[in-house]
Order: sequence, then C-alpha cells, then structure tokens
Amino acid sequence: MKRLAVELPFRTAGSGFFPVFFRFVILNRRHRRVRFSTMRSSPESLVASLPIGTLLGTPVRLSGLVLVTAFAAGWQLWDPVAAVLLLTGLICALLVQNVVWLAASRRAGIYPGSLLLWPGGRVCSEPPFPQDLPAHSRSSLYALGASLLSCVVLLGLLRQQDLFSADLLLPLTLPSSAPTDTFATRCLRLGFVVNWNLLLASLFPARPQDLGQILYVFLCRRLPHLKARTISARLGMFCSGMCVLSGFVFGHSSLTAFAAFLTLLQYEELRRVHEATLMERAEQRFRELAQLLDFEDTDDSEEDDTPDPDDPAGILFNNSFHFHSESEGWVTLTTRDEESRPTRDDRDEAELDRILTKLHAHGQQSLSASELGILNRLSQRFRQRKVRR
Repeated sequence: MKRLAVELPFRTAGSGFFPVFFRFVILNRRHRRVRFSTMRSSPESLVASLPIGTLLGTPVRLSGLVLVTAFAAGWQLWDPVAAVLLLTGLICALLVQNVVWLAASRRAGIYPGSLLLWPGGRVCSEPPFPQDLPAHSRSSLYALGASLLSCVVLLGLLRQQDLFSADLLLPLTLPSSAPTDTFATRCLRLGFVVNWNLLLASLFPARPQDLGQILYVFLCRRLPHLKARTISARLGMFCSGMCVLSGFVFGHSSLTAFAAFLTLLQYEELRRVHEATLMERAEQRFRELAQLLDFEDTDDSEEDDTPDPDDPAGILFNNSFHFHSESEGWVTLTTRDEESRPTRDDRDEAELDRILTKLHAHGQQSLSASELGILNRLSQRFRQRKVRR
C-alpha cells in the first residue's frame, strides 16, 4: 500500500489565486484503482436563508429574497396588505411546485439533499448523479406542469368573475387595486400574478431552473457531460446578461434585480464548471503519473536495464518500448541483445563517482555546466527514490 499526495495551486474564475488541493491516492496497486478527492470551500448561498422544516423528508430553507420581494412589492404599491398577500401567495406557490417536484423525485429514487427556495424556484444542495439526469428532468417537467395547472385554474376563476385583464400577463408587474376591490378579488389577482411569474422564471433556459435542467439533459444525450454543462452555463450567462440589459434599457427595475440574481447563479455554475475542467485535466495527468510510478517500482524491485535517455552511451540501447495491458500489466517489447550491459544504477554510480572525485580534487569551479546538471539530476532521482521507499 503506497500513497502519494500532490498539491497543485490553480487559478479559479473570480476568486483570485487560492489553492485547490488535489489529493491523489493510489490504492490497491494490483488492480490499479485510483481515487481522487478535492478540498475546497463550498459556495455560499445568495443571501441568508431560514430553515422552515422538512418537505416530504427533505430539509427546506427559505431564502431571504422572498421577504425582500414582498417588502419591495409593498413599497411599490404603498400597501402593506399587498405585501402580506404577495408573501403568502409566493410561499404557497413555491411549496406546491416543490411538493410535486419532490414527489416525482422520490418516486424515481432521487434525493436532492436539501432545498433552498427563492422567488425564482429552487436550488438543490446536491447535484444529481449522471445516471439520475433523465429522472431529474422528468421531475422538472412535472413541476412545470404543476405551475401551469395552477395558472390555468386561477385564470379560469378570474375569467369566470370577469376580473381578467391583459395587464396581468406582463412579467414582473403587480396589478393595481381599486378601492372597491374585495379581499377575494385581490387574492385572486395576486395569486395568478405570482404563479404566472413563477412559471416564467422556471422557463429560463439554464440550470437550476426547470427548463434549463431539461435542456441540459437533452444536451447530455448528445455531448459529454462536461461539455453540455459548459454550454448550459454559458447560455444561462448570456440570457441573464440580456435580461439585465433589457431591464436597464426599458427602465424595469424588477427585471434588472431578478436577472442580476440569475447572473449570480450562472456565474457560480461557470465557476464549478471551471473547477471540474481542472479536475478532469488533473485526473488525466495523475493517471499518467500512476502508470509511471508503477513502472518505476517495477524497475526498483528488479534489475533495471532501461537506458537513460540523457546518457549518450544509452542511445544505442533505446530500441525498446513499453505498453500497458489491463490483463498483463506493463509489457516490454525489445529488440536488444540479451548480453549483459551496465544497468542505470551502475552508470549513475560511475558518473557520480567521477564527478565527486573531480569535485574533491579541483573544487566546484572545475565542474562544467553539464556536470552540474548531471549531479543535480542524480541527486533529485535518489531523493525521489528514497521518498517512494
């Protein structure tokens, strides 16, 4: 059982230069199984959240943005009753949508960890496994269907009482209330507006929104997961940036604020994609390193007759090569003669004795640049061999 720990600093997007440590552990050398783990700080939520209990056995937290949204609506209408109604309607709409989503997820055997509810939908604390992506997209489709059904039911009630107007379909726009409106009328209008805007937010074409999750699964069926994730994150960043620009151009502060938080979510997703890309590259390099370590350990346990590429005398013996087989391990093909030749250790010891003799006799100034390079290379090789043993 041998272990090798490697620490590599990487530059991650937007976080300055901080170390992302990769611990590389070689386990069970016979079967060559390699395990990788990362140590990094988990991303923080958008704002502070409040735990409100469990929903179908899943811990649920309510984002502070819900309270901010209700307060902003009451401030805009100058009506505290409208703020309370909007807060109640938003929480109820989020709970209905997520009850349907959780029921479909539990039926498919998906456990999201915990949910963070914010005015645009939900954020799961744990991403789905690749094999669970189709079931995850079906759960998102059921959640979209639940929001659409709520909008249709409320729209039917509004039309039945002759309360529907085209202004209610404007995104992120609160309906104005007349002094003669009853409490039930205000509840119906605000309920429809909340569910309609929640449905529009769920149709944002990027993760973690429902339509974005469905599009991501569609891309994963045709592209590698990391490539599909990159495309989804870049599409989300582009769309959220265009929403921010539209909010500034048309003077729609609600659209600007909502798109700004979507941009933060997409930026966080891009950062995770960047770290996943670095991890994949590091894993590829570490697999190559594991193969080299297996080869070096074989050389240490047996007599090593591999020529040194830096040694001019070994160029004549460089007509052998090695390949790795899953069944046979490292296989060496060679066209060399079977006659006895000096091993690498013998050549290294002879070269080291010659350089040290010259060093003791004539001092450091007598050594050439090539001899100093050979001395440093041999010293580093012996140190690495000592560490491995």
